[in-house]
Amino acid sequence: MRRVPADLLRGAALEARDVFTTSRPGVTAEVINRTSAVLFVVGAAVVLVGALVRPDLPHRELLVGFAAAGCATGAALHAARRQARVWHFHLTQLLAIGMITTGVVLVGGTHGWADAWLFAVVAAESVFFFPAAAAAVHLVTVLAGVLLALGAAGGAALGDLVVVGCVLAALSGTVRALARATETAGIDPLTRLPDRTATTGHLERALASIQHTGAPVVLVLLGMDHLQTTNQREGHAAGDALLRATAAAWRARLGRVGVLGRWGGDQFALVLHADVDAAWEVVEGLHAAVPEPRTASAGVVLAELGDELQDVIDRAEGALAAAKRQRRGSSHLWTPGLPTVRGLYEALADGSVEVHYQPVVRLSDGVTTGAEALVRWRRGDGFVPPADFLPQAEASGAVVQLGRYVLERACRDAASWPQPPGAAPLTVAVNASGPELAEDDYAAWVVSALHRSGLPGERLVVEVVEGLLDEQSDAVVANLHALRAAGVRIAVDDFGTGWSSLARLGRLPLDLLKVDRSFVADVEPGKEALLCAGVVALAHALDLAIVAEGVETEHQAAWLAALGCEEGQGWLWAPALTSSAFSERLGDGAHRLAASA
Repeated sequence: MRRVPADLLRGAALEARDVFTTSRPGVTAEVINRTSAVLFVVGAAVVLVGALVRPDLPHRELLVGFAAAGCATGAALHAARRQARVWHFHLTQLLAIGMITTGVVLVGGTHGWADAWLFAVVAAESVFFFPAAAAAVHLVTVLAGVLLALGAAGGAALGDLVVVGCVLAALSGTVRALARATETAGIDPLTRLPDRTATTGHLERALASIQHTGAPVVLVLLGMDHLQTTNQREGHAAGDALLRATAAAWRARLGRVGVLGRWGGDQFALVLHADVDAAWEVVEGLHAAVPEPRTASAGVVLAELGDELQDVIDRAEGALAAAKRQRRGSSHLWTPGLPTVRGLYEALADGSVEVHYQPVVRLSDGVTTGAEALVRWRRGDGFVPPADFLPQAEASGAVVQLGRYVLERACRDAASWPQPPGAAPLTVAVNASGPELAEDDYAAWVVSALHRSGLPGERLVVEVVEGLLDEQSDAVVANLHALRAAGVRIAVDDFGTGWSSLARLGRLPLDLLKVDRSFVADVEPGKEALLCAGVVALAHALDLAIVAEGVETEHQAAWLAALGCEEGQGWLWAPALTSSAFSERLGDGAHRLAASA
């Protein structure tokens, strides 16, 4: 497989400076350089103190010069830390060994033996920072320096040299063991890539480097397409195998270009010092490397001087959501028009997030029986499409606050709706996301929202997507049972688009099944729409009431009613309305919606 050429990245400071030198993500060339700088200064201070407290020391002036040279070297390393290269470390190690060897030879005798212990510092640093092969080369060089220095200094028998060598080897082995014990820190156990925390650290350092180097920084978020479907159909082991294979393929493709990490779930992150054109070519190479027939989508964002870390992450998540929306397996470059999670939080605070209601109609007579609450984000003269911000909200956790906002508003609005005389009270349906239902206190919070609004639990329907039911975490199941105990009805949303086990559905406290609009769209004159008929029959077998989504024609409404579908919603009757518009229709006696409404 062809690697991405290193010269592709015209601003490739990251390739040289911020790549891994061990399996520990925090060990970069900059970190090693900074540590070497400190050790040079400390070693110089030790030599200087030794020269001052030992008046009989030969060649004191030369040793003071060595100390000054060590301090200067440390200062130079520190000053150049942002331009550090991995190979700098090899040169500084050789320089340190040479300086220590020369100093020991000049001092000689017992004084030389005392100064020779500085070799241990060089050995420890080498084995801590580098993989075994590179560390072994450095250790052999250190031992050669010890033999040369103490042998030339005189007074050392062969046995003495063997003892010193064994002590250095034991010390190096201990340090190496400690280093290996820390190698799993910051590493994703599944893919062996840096985890989200480590990758975020690399991104943060890259953003800080813009001010000093001017090199552009690009963040790419990559999401495996349909991984949840793979987990449901083939098992989580198959999904894990796909993630491992993809990570290995991308790592081989990239070589030493950029920093690739596991972002979490089905997502990876790539940090590059590159302009957009170069980064785009890298991403295209990653698309080609995904194991067939799988695909991955990518969101690309170019960071600029002064950009905050979270803003860059939000933009990348927005670009990834846009890529998945436009076409799976594609890439999308963030533009200022795309929404961000921070923008969503601001919209929640300033009231720009609204809740609209699409009427739910009884198919037999057209009577309005309730409405589904749908979130709308008003921005400028229009609305941000839900598909543009809901995936980001769910991925970032903002969906929990968003969901509570919508539920609170929906309960309060529904409690104020005029009720149809002589008919059952109107219901309001609210969608619950996976992160919300995973909260231990979700059901308790819903009950408290009902109490605050005065809405009876029997008038609330909580809709759960089918795929979430298939996971059946303890928290989800407990919340569903607690909601049912409070009188709240539970609906399976978008039924037919997931892979739920019928046995699982039969064991859950469900009341309603909502047929996805993709099945309803198949209902056309002269077309049997067997899939839709099968879904309705399945709902009847589970003893669930049925609501059809996306009803747009009279023929669809009549066909669904004849099939035994009780209720429907869609543009045939009305789009999503503001609460006041919905109330006005009800107040005007429009509980029975005309097909042209």
